[in-house]
Amino acid sequence: MRSALLSSVWTLFADPRLDGASDPVRLTSVLVLAKAPAASSHVITMSRDLAGWLGYGVSHVLHTVVPDVRASGIATCVPARDAAGWTHALDFELLPLKEARGRRGLSPLSLLSRRDLATFLRFCEAVLCPGWAPRDRPATPAGFLALRRGRGSATDRLAMLLLALSARADGRVPMASGRLPKGCNRSEATVAKLLGCSVEDARPVLKRLLALEGVAWDRPERYGEDRLLVPAIRDAYERARAASKAAPEPSAEDASASPAPAAPEEPDAGCARCGDEGECEGLLLAGDGWAQLSFEDVPVEVPGACGVQEPDVEASSQVEAGFDGGSGEAVGAGPHTAHPPVVSLSSSSAGALDCFSGSAVLGEDRLRERAGADENLPGASGALAGAARGTGPLRGEQYSASTGSGWGSPVRTGGFVRPVGVPEDLKVALAPVAWLWAGLGRASTGAWLAKTVRLELVRLRSFVGDGEGVAERRLAERLKRRLDRQGTRPVQDLAAWLIRRGLPQNNGCWSNLCDDGIRIDSGGCCPSCDCLIGDRRGLRRIVATEVAAQHPHVAAGERRGVYEEALRAKVEYQSTVDVVRRERAAERQVAFYAAIEEQKAQLAEEEVRRAARPCEDCGRAEAAGLCPVCSLRRSTKALVDQAVDVAVAVRADVDDPQAVAMLTAQVGEDTWAFVRGAVASDGADDPVCRAFAEKDLATKVLEQRRQRALERLRESGPAGMEAAHVRRMTLHGMFPTDKNRERAEKAAAKARERVAQDLLREFLGDLARARAAAVPRERPPAWSERCLDLADRPLDEDTVAVGAGAGRA
Repeated sequence: MRSALLSSVWTLFADPRLDGASDPVRLTSVLVLAKAPAASSHVITMSRDLAGWLGYGVSHVLHTVVPDVRASGIATCVPARDAAGWTHALDFELLPLKEARGRRGLSPLSLLSRRDLATFLRFCEAVLCPGWAPRDRPATPAGFLALRRGRGSATDRLAMLLLALSARADGRVPMASGRLPKGCNRSEATVAKLLGCSVEDARPVLKRLLALEGVAWDRPERYGEDRLLVPAIRDAYERARAASKAAPEPSAEDASASPAPAAPEEPDAGCARCGDEGECEGLLLAGDGWAQLSFEDVPVEVPGACGVQEPDVEASSQVEAGFDGGSGEAVGAGPHTAHPPVVSLSSSSAGALDCFSGSAVLGEDRLRERAGADENLPGASGALAGAARGTGPLRGEQYSASTGSGWGSPVRTGGFVRPVGVPEDLKVALAPVAWLWAGLGRASTGAWLAKTVRLELVRLRSFVGDGEGVAERRLAERLKRRLDRQGTRPVQDLAAWLIRRGLPQNNGCWSNLCDDGIRIDSGGCCPSCDCLIGDRRGLRRIVATEVAAQHPHVAAGERRGVYEEALRAKVEYQSTVDVVRRERAAERQVAFYAAIEEQKAQLAEEEVRRAARPCEDCGRAEAAGLCPVCSLRRSTKALVDQAVDVAVAVRADVDDPQAVAMLTAQVGEDTWAFVRGAVASDGADDPVCRAFAEKDLATKVLEQRRQRALERLRESGPAGMEAAHVRRMTLHGMFPTDKNRERAEKAAAKARERVAQDLLREFLGDLARARAAAVPRERPPAWSERCLDLADRPLDEDTVAVGAGAGRA
C-alpha cells in the first residue's frame, strides 16, 4: 500500500505541469488526489477547509494559491459563490488523475482503488488535518502538524507528509544515497531530494520540523545528526503491536465448548469516532462520495461527511490515540504507511468495529481473517515475521519485494524511487510519451534512452537544420503517429517500443526525407510517395483499358479474373525489368569502384616513385625530391631575402641600380653572417637542428627589421600629415573634452600605422621594379630579320602536297 501511494505521489509530481510550481500548489494537488472519489476526478471543498489543510488564511488561498493552481494547469478550479457574491466552495478537477483514468492500467494514478484513496485520506488527516467537530457526528482529531501555520507552512507540511509516507515500520526514514554536497549532512539532502529543492532551501525546513517534533534524530549517539525518524509512525506501530499482544488467545477447546462471548460492559478498543454508548455508527470520511471499507465486506455503510469546522472545539490527535494494555483504556491505533485502515470483525456484535488498522478487540484472536500465520511470531520483527509471504506485520506491506505496476517496468518499493522525469531539452520531442516516461523505473535507463533520442534529433537536424524546435516537433509528430497506430494495445515496455518502433525512420519511398509518407523538412505529404501511388493507379487504369479492348465480349463476372491475371502479368514484367535495371546498376557500381581502386593503386605507385627520388640540392637518396635539411635551408633563404629587401627598400635609392646592387650584397652578407654565426655559437651538431635554428633566427630578424622600418615610417612626413588631418576631422564639430581628444589620438595613431604600412609596401614594390629593370635582356630581332627566317620555311599546304606526291610515287 505504501509503495502504491508513493508511486502515485511521485507520478503526480513528475507531471510537466508541476515543473517550477510552488509548494502550496503541489500540496494542493496531493490533497485533491487524497479527497478524490474513486469514480471521478472532481473534488468540491470549502475554501476555509482548504485553508486549514494548507495552514494559510482563506484570503491567501483564494487570492494566491487558487490562481497559482489554475496557472500551473495541474487542475481546474471553478468557484461556487453565494447570493452575496462570496466564494464559499471550490470545485477542483485534477487533470493528471482524469487522464490516467482514461488510460486504465497505464499509470499508478489509475491503479488507486477506493480503499487506497480512503487510506491516503486518513493518512493525510493524521498528519495535516486541522480538526473539526460536527454537531451531530464524532469529532475529527487534528493532525500532529496542524499547529504549523503561516508563512512556509505548505512547504513544511508537504515535507512532513513525504517523510511520513517514506518512513518504515520502525519510523526510520530511508536516507538519500550518493555523495553529499560540501557543508551538508545526509538528512538535509534527504529533505531536499523529497522536496526537489536545493540543500540550502531544505535546511530551514528540517530545522522547523525538528522544532515541531514532527521528526527526530535516529540514534544520535551512534549516527549523530545524520538520520531521521518519524516518531508518530513508530508509536503507531508500537501501539498496534502492543494491542495485538495484549489480546488473549482462546484455545480451540474453549472455543468449541463455550459459545461466543458477549460484548464487554466497558468500552472496547473501538473507533475514535464511536459514541459514548460504545456503538460504532460507521466509518466516517471527509469528502463527497466517500466510505471506507475493510478488506472484508462491512454490512453497515454510513456515508462520509466532512462536517463543519469549529476551531474552538478541542480535538485530540489521531497519532496520540492508541490502546494502553496496562490501563485498559480503549483508544484507536494511529495511522501508518504500511497498509490501508481496515475494520476488525467481532463475533459478538457490530459495535466492536474498529476504524484503525492494527488494533484488535479484547477477547478476540489477534489476527484478522486471511492474515498470515507468521505475523504473530513472538519476538519477530515486522519485516522478518512476514518474510516468508512477502508481507510485513500488517497486511498489504511489502518491504523489499518489487511490485509490478502493470504499466511499465517494475517500481521498487524501498528507498526514494521517484518516477523518471523527462529531460528538459527533450520535453517537446517526448511530449506524446511523457506520461509513459515515468514508468521506466530507473534513472540510468532514462539517461540511456535520452541519449538515444538525442542522437535521433541530431540526425533529424541534418535534414531540417538547426531551427528552433523544428527537429523536436518532427520527432514528436512521428511518436504521435506511431502511438496512434497502437490503437487499443498499450505500450508495455517504453524503451523497447522507442528503439524498435518509435524512433526509427520509416521510408515509404526512395527519398531519405520520407517518414511514413510525410516529408521531414516541410511536414507535408511526400511527393515521391504520391508519385508511386499515382504510378500504381495509372498501371491499373492501363491494364483495365487493355482488358476491355482485348476482351469486349467477356461476361461481367469473368472480367474481374481476366483483369487480375493481366495486372499480375504486367507487374511481373515490370519486376523483371526492375531486376535487370538493378543488375546493370550494380555492374556499373562495381566498375566504378574498380576504377577507383585502380586510381588509388596508381597514386600509391606514384607516391612510392616520388619518395624514391633523390634530393635536388644535396643528392641524398630516397628523399622524395627534397630532404628536410635542404627544405629548411630554402625556407631560411626566402626569409633572409625578405629581411634584406626590407632593409634595402628603406635606405637605398632605387633610381641608382648599381647602388641598389651593392647595398643588397652588403646587407645580405651581414645578415647571413649574423644568422650562421649565432647558430654556430650554439654548438648544434645535428644538421636538421642547425637548419631549423637558422630558420627560426631568420624569422625573428625579418620581424625585427619590419618593425623598425614601420617605426621610422610612422615618423615620416606623410604619416604625420595624415595623422594631423585625421585628428582634425575627428574633433571637427565636437567639444574638446578629454574623451574626444583621446578618441582623436587613437584615430591618428591608426592613420599613422596605415600610412607606414602603405609606404613600406610601396618601397618594396619600387625595389622589385628597379631590380627587374637592372637585369639585362636580349634585344628581340627586328621584323625584317624574322621575316627572312620565316620566308625560308615551307607552308603547310606545300608540306602536305609534297608528302602526298611522295606517297603516290
